[in-house]
Amino acid sequence: MKKTITTFALALIVLNFEIAICQITKMPLLEEFTSSTCGPCAANNPTFDAMLANNVGNFVCIKYQMNWPGTGDIYYNSDGSSRKNNYSVSSIPELKVDGTAFGQPGGFTTSDLLLEKATPSNMIIQARYSLIDSVLTVFGNIFPQADITGNNRRYIAIVENPTHNNASSNGETEFSYVEHKMLPNGVGIYTTGLNSGAVIPFTNTIDLRTVSNIENINNLLFAVWVQNSSTREVLQSAWAVLPTGIQEISNSSSGIIRLFPNPSSTETTIQFQLQDNSTIDLRLFNSLGQMIGVQHLEEKGFGTHEQIINTKNLSSGIYFVDLQIGNNHYRQPLMVQ
Repeated sequence: MKKTITTFALALIVLNFEIAICQITKMPLLEEFTSSTCGPCAANNPTFDAMLANNVGNFVCIKYQMNWPGTGDIYYNSDGSSRKNNYSVSSIPELKVDGTAFGQPGGFTTSDLLLEKATPSNMIIQARYSLIDSVLTVFGNIFPQADITGNNRRYIAIVENPTHNNASSNGETEFSYVEHKMLPNGVGIYTTGLNSGAVIPFTNTIDLRTVSNIENINNLLFAVWVQNSSTREVLQSAWAVLPTGIQEISNSSSGIIRLFPNPSSTETTIQFQLQDNSTIDLRLFNSLGQMIGVQHLEEKGFGTHEQIINTKNLSSGIYFVDLQIGNNHYRQPLMVQ
């Protein structure tokens, strides 16, 4: 039987249902301090990056480019410096796993990752983002599942995967999960009221045209996490995902009417309506915004239509069904269990 691990939810009522039936586990936060001028970094990163590539969806990763050795990495910035100072990092490469020092990242294995992922958490982070005309907004809610005390801060990082233009002297030509900017900065936001049952909203906005060194806006990821400032323990982390784009359907519009059943275990049916003859594409995205399937449907005419989506080979979690009608996109969330 599949086990559902929920790090965000479609709505509060769905979230509360999920909390009642499954244990909340951590989404591990992996923070590497590195540089394109660091020889040991070049020796460690291929092994570490291969492990990351084999475990997409099981972690949040951020790599802070440092200003040493020598002149350091040209993508070094003040927010990465704040994180370095937070951990008192004095040599690289250095990997922190949920705030705890691991050492050089090349030794971190899939087994280590899955062991960390199995650690229970007392928090859910629901994180989403919108990107309109280069203006990024990262928003969502924090849901404590127990009373959490101490000096806790919420962080957001803009990450690009991959980058190439910061290549320098150590032989690396491609760099993964590179931090460009933190919102509002690397110090984070002091977060109070973390009591069981509370809902703590957050939002931060920035014009990405003010952020240096972004190579391809389509390769950006947005990490959110909460960390205890005293112990350095990361309580929970998450990638922000695209908004669901739920459409209010009317008799005079094209779009998705419903998905049923939802949740789904083996298959679901998308019911949609058209106001005229249209070409249809049906895509499925995972919670990281990665397309994992596409169906090119034949042209269909005015009226109501249905199409079956096979879900039996999908892992438990939340997905997004994207229906393209002509040049317009309509998106609905789908839960697989």
